Amino acid sequence: MAQGSADSLSAREQQVLSLMAKGLSNRQIGKQLNILERSVKYHATNIFSKLGVASRTQAALWYERNKEALSDE
Repeated sequence: MAQGSADSLSAREQQVLSLMAKGLSNRQIGKQLNILERSVKYHATNIFSKLGVASRTQAALWYERNKEALSDE
């Protein structure tokens, strides 16, 4: 499975991915970013597609390997 690049993610997707990698639930992420839980789910779906991963665990592993390439916001 091809892995996506950090620059393919929007700033919001990078924020969601960062919090996802910390183990936060969609609800917790939504509260922290002040967005709806369904918006978090939407961003998560986009993240999985862009990174070529199938789960939160795979996305978190991708994040740990590539977090230096993400923009600092």
